[in-house]
Order: sequence, then C-alpha cells, then structure tokens
Amino acid sequence: MTEISPPEDRYLVPGLVRGMRLLEKFTHNQQEWGLSELARVLELPRSTVFRLAHTLEKLKYLERHPQRKTYQLGNRVLNLGFEYLASQELLEVVRPFLNTLNEQTGCSVHLGVLDNREVVYLLRIAGRRHLASNVGVGTRFPAHATTMGRVLLSELSLPELQQLYEGTMLEQVTKQTANSVPELHRLLGKEQEQGYALSLSAFEAGVVSVGAGIRDASGKIIAAINITGPETVFDREALEGEIKDRVLEAAAAISKRLGHRG
Repeated sequence: MTEISPPEDRYLVPGLVRGMRLLEKFTHNQQEWGLSELARVLELPRSTVFRLAHTLEKLKYLERHPQRKTYQLGNRVLNLGFEYLASQELLEVVRPFLNTLNEQTGCSVHLGVLDNREVVYLLRIAGRRHLASNVGVGTRFPAHATTMGRVLLSELSLPELQQLYEGTMLEQVTKQTANSVPELHRLLGKEQEQGYALSLSAFEAGVVSVGAGIRDASGKIIAAINITGPETVFDREALEGEIKDRVLEAAAAISKRLGHRG
C-alpha cells in the first residue's frame, strides 16, 4: 500500500487525504474513472475506493455515469474554484481583451462559466455607448437560454445533456428558447458548427448578443465571453458581421494566452 503520510504527522486525516488524492486523478487526459481503475492507481482496496467515491458523489464532487458505471468530476468542484478563479489568471488574462472589445464596440461585454445548468457571470464591463446590460458579477442565468450558456454547453453529447437536465424542465424564457433537450441539442450543434452563439431578443426583448468560447491548452471550452447591445442599433447583419468577428477574435486571443494552439 502507498504510505498516506509520514507517521509522525498525527494531525492529518487519512480518509480525507485519500479522498483528495482520488479527486486529483481526474484530469483533462483522464476525465472518467471506473472503481477498479481507481483502486489500482491509488493502491487501495476496491471497497475503500467505493466508499470514497460514494461519499464524494453524495456531496456532488463526483458524478456517476449510470450506463458506463464510471465517475467524473461534479459541479461542486467548480464551486470551490470560483473565488480563486475570480482573482487569478483567468480574469487577469481576459480583462484587457474585453476592455478592447468594449472600446471597439461601445457595448457591454461579459465573461461567464458554467455551474450545473446555469451560467455564472465572473466579469462585466458596461457599455460605453450602448447600455443594454446591467447584470453584476455573480449573476446566474439558465445556460440553455443565453449565448454564453449555450457556448458552454456546446461540447456535451445528447446523453450528457439528458443527464444534466434529467428530472427538470427547460425554462422557456421567450418563444425562441429551446424547451426540450433534443431541440437544445440541435441548436447547440448548429452553433458549435458556426463557432458562435447568436441571440436576437431571444433572452431579453430588445437585446441582442453574440457569444464565443474560451479554450484552455487541452482545447476544452472552460469559459465564454459575449457582447450585448440594443436591437435598435445592431441588426442581424451587423451582429453576424463585424461584431461577431470582433468577439471571435477576442475569444481566440484569450484562448491563445491560456495555451490553446488551435
């Protein structure tokens, strides 16, 4: 067996150490683990690993895939990182690019991340000429109904979306909002193919938006940015032209700074 801690360190809690080391095994390269695999790499009895995984699942730090009988990280892990994330590298990298986007367009720009079925706003820079957003940091909106949220959901497969929304109804914010998982999956596929998400009063009357994803070094979308403006100023042609190009350029530049080489 692997030694958990030096014997003289009597203040460490071995069970907690084992649980944290189990969580550390989930990486970009290995996002799912079965119990037997975890038991082998942790050099622990399968029964011990089962109890650890079951506890972490109940606390929502792990999620269990019912068909594959594997585990992956849960959304509570993301919650732990919010406060750190808000003051560290991501915001430091993103802010100058969003300032430039704000100056170029005069519109409100935002940064958001996914938390379960919601998009959480981490940064907002208010519009200089066209004020169409008054959301604050920490604001949460249903992910399926917003441009940033749909970008963040776009890499999920249909079974993953079904699992995410199991037992819940998709809130129909406007008539344009997808109100079923299959409909949402089709919309996400279309937007993923074009590389951005577009909203024409689809979330709030009179407000238009374009969103794009930020990727890390592994190529995974870890956050999203968007721009919002009044529909009276930006028609569809403008949004899918220069505005969209500006948003995509900013997202690509941020991703590059984070190590993405796509």
